Amino acid sequence: MELSDLPARELARIDAICLEFESRLRESLHEGADALQVSDRVDALVENYGGEHGAILRRELEAISHELQRQHDTHLTTPSPNKSTVPLDEGDIATHAAPTPPLDPGSSSETTAVKLPTLADRIGPYSIISVLGRGGMGIVYRATDTRLDRSVAIKMLSLHGRQSQSLIERFQREAKAVAGLTHPHIVELFDVGIYDGMPYVVMEHLRGETLLERMRPARISKDPISIAQVRNWGIQLSDALATAHSQGVIHRDIKPENVMVMDRPGPPGNDAGNPSASPRSATEHGASLKLFDFGLSRVGSSRFESETEQSDVDIAELLADGDTSTRIGMILGTPGYMAPEQAQGGVITPAADIFALGCVLFEALFGRPAFSGETATKRFAAVLEKEPHAEPLRSREETELADLILAMLQKDPADRPTADEVLARLQDKPARDGVSSPDKRDTLVISRRRLIEAVGGAIAGGAIGATLLAPEPVSELQAIESIGVLRFQTIGSLTDSSEDLPIGDPVIDRADLLAGLLANELARLNGITVPKYESLSATEPQDFREVAKRLEVDALITGVFTLENGPEVLSLSEKPPQPKLLVNIDIVSGKTGKLIEGTLISIAPGKNLIEQTGVARKIAARIGHELAQGSEHENLKDPEAFNCLIKGRTVSSPDTTHAMERALRCFQHAASIDDTYPDAQAGIALTAISLASRVDEPRAIELIDLSQNATDLALSLDPENSVALLARAMLDYQVLADFHSAARILRTLKLPTPNQWQVYQQSAWLNFILGNEELSLNDMLRAVKLHGTSWFLRTEHARAEWFRGNTDRAIDASKALLESDHKTSEDELSPRGLLIDIYEHTGRFAQAAQADPNLSWEPNQGVAAYYAAREQRIEALPYGPFGPTINAAILQLRRAEAVAQAANEKPARDSNGGSAGEPGNESDAETSEQLLARLITTQLPMLPLVLCKHPAMNSLSQLEQARETYRVLRYQ
Repeated sequence: MELSDLPARELARIDAICLEFESRLRESLHEGADALQVSDRVDALVENYGGEHGAILRRELEAISHELQRQHDTHLTTPSPNKSTVPLDEGDIATHAAPTPPLDPGSSSETTAVKLPTLADRIGPYSIISVLGRGGMGIVYRATDTRLDRSVAIKMLSLHGRQSQSLIERFQREAKAVAGLTHPHIVELFDVGIYDGMPYVVMEHLRGETLLERMRPARISKDPISIAQVRNWGIQLSDALATAHSQGVIHRDIKPENVMVMDRPGPPGNDAGNPSASPRSATEHGASLKLFDFGLSRVGSSRFESETEQSDVDIAELLADGDTSTRIGMILGTPGYMAPEQAQGGVITPAADIFALGCVLFEALFGRPAFSGETATKRFAAVLEKEPHAEPLRSREETELADLILAMLQKDPADRPTADEVLARLQDKPARDGVSSPDKRDTLVISRRRLIEAVGGAIAGGAIGATLLAPEPVSELQAIESIGVLRFQTIGSLTDSSEDLPIGDPVIDRADLLAGLLANELARLNGITVPKYESLSATEPQDFREVAKRLEVDALITGVFTLENGPEVLSLSEKPPQPKLLVNIDIVSGKTGKLIEGTLISIAPGKNLIEQTGVARKIAARIGHELAQGSEHENLKDPEAFNCLIKGRTVSSPDTTHAMERALRCFQHAASIDDTYPDAQAGIALTAISLASRVDEPRAIELIDLSQNATDLALSLDPENSVALLARAMLDYQVLADFHSAARILRTLKLPTPNQWQVYQQSAWLNFILGNEELSLNDMLRAVKLHGTSWFLRTEHARAEWFRGNTDRAIDASKALLESDHKTSEDELSPRGLLIDIYEHTGRFAQAAQADPNLSWEPNQGVAAYYAAREQRIEALPYGPFGPTINAAILQLRRAEAVAQAANEKPARDSNGGSAGEPGNESDAETSEQLLARLITTQLPMLPLVLCKHPAMNSLSQLEQARETYRVLRYQ
């Protein structure tokens, strides 16, 4: 397997490990690390984090090690550009090199080296003078334009000989877009071209110092930054951004390193404090600024709408060529300056630039970063979770400026001012007439780290620890009609303890708990089918396709979570106390198995799941839908009650009574924490009545009483509670034989609860009882779609076909389930029981015996011996989910019928003609009337369905007592 064959999430994980290794290796090489140390580090990373793809990880790490070692050795033997025979002007702009991207697996420096221009070479009319900076994907030269005799800077793209025509065309197109920006505070691009297959851009050569250097503490101690300077800088930069945004260009990496301070005083008489001063000539109080390095900028969709589709084709072509240098998978920007939506891999709009500018101005005004942290991941987390704290004394000196900066740092892009608004407030005058910036939500910017770094040529650092895959076109998200949630995964040694989880039995790990929470919240999506959560996983595209087919969904959601500082993934540093969890949510296409969109969300690791429900809202927004209103986590006495509710819903499954008992305990624990919590009472009510149909008679009666009491309490607390209303409908028709009341409730529940599979299952059986067979089958199919992994529901669908008279179809469906690769021994019970039921009814006892491998019977032993053997197996392998009493009654009726048939074939003997008893005990046999009376007295939940529709019950359904109790039988 090659790197390009990996699934999206695994590719991103390996990419993050490689980046961290590369960064640390650079530091180690400067400190004189030897080859053995490097080899040991590679071995440790592969052992700890390689997993099943350890060989690929090792290949990537060794390629990085080889390339960096070669660069290091070359640096030791080659004079620095600053010591060349052509001196650099003091103050020349220096391009900050980012880590070199990992090479293609199996590649080497010998095969990837390209011939770059050297000193005194000419690139068209430009004569190279010196090298200003190098990076893993390009080089920046200082050159002279021989035509105009002016100094220029040339940024040349070099991808180790792996250029493609589509990449070159994109480079030129986007460079031309940036070149179209004419503004005194934006670096000017003069030309674009290609040299020996390598594209380049020519721009003005800036002299001065970066804002980073200007804001260093040592520099400030000698030359403090005044409030007037901060305001002046904000005026210049916001004016530059207003121009860029109006032309559909977003910078995406505004930071002090990308702003040049040039000591060229402006015309005399200008005053930045004068509202009438032109922002385009405001150069006092220090210098004029130049915003440069649009290396991470991306032309907005509003500028090249007709080319959006072609752009996606280009990316696909690049990836198909095996070009890992353009690999999709990393956030673009700089931790501590990028906006929250940018850090989460979301849609980037001009508001992201405003946030970054706010970070720069905050640092200039208060002398410290707005969002700090010792590592890149901690700075990411700070941007996502923390609010910047303005220094009170400094704020009081310039309240309006401080308030404006804080407004620019709002987490929600919609709450930030536009560039025009920032400019107007800094100048203390209304925004310019006739100028409007693009809608914050109209410009889609796709995170493609290496490709867009190449556009500017300068190598900006990749974000470490936030490995997000780029979104596909929004239309693909909005086309999703059904979506399933898979089990979340952990990276590294992250484990869960019971201390992190809700109290009470059963214990469920965080991977399932978070996924179950997400599925529970997404079930309120309007217009989207969301199946019941089951603990399923997928890693490869083929796995995703298979699971999507099994769940019958268009898309899948999965997640990877790790600790905030990522020590389990990237380093051996000590885990900090009470860390946050970073959850990488991926939306994957069910058709292709490929990623549609990824987003990074930071959540609290503790017990309070209410704080983590916002994940669903963000996903809903991305696919163009809203969550219906819910009150499950409102007005609670204790958040733990909600935790237990989610745990109960997650572990609940109709396939086993064990799972239903576990869920019931969870709901009861939630109710013990908060007895006024209607959702906990509703969970008890629904689970109790569902379980009552599957257990023995004494337990069933106990559960029916429990369900009735919980239903009444839940509806008294919340009359509109959908789960409690469903329990009420089930009690009405299963216990009280009030079919029409139940039908009214179920009809009203379908609209507000489109993803509640039990509503459709119960509606299906009730419609079957009422004779609406077509509607019944449609409802049953909907129930199966909403819980596609349930063998119980698929068997119920086959049973419905049998009840309808489609015997062969029911047999084929049951056999298909038994032949499935996904079944367990428990899953087999339902289809095997149905097959036995059908075969017995049709007199195929040999085939019925084959359906139960543990049945001690041979065909030559006769029917009586068969039923004697079957009686020993009825509890272990029942006919259906009817409970022991009703299953025994079906066997009793069939046995009596067999006795009657045998009696007709032999000489007459004394018997009770209507006997439902056993041969040889006719005097003690229970008559059909007695059996029916006993069954009706128990009020067992499945009796109405079985009595009205099961073929074995035909004789009982014809009795007058049955017709009086269940009036619907009079019309059948």
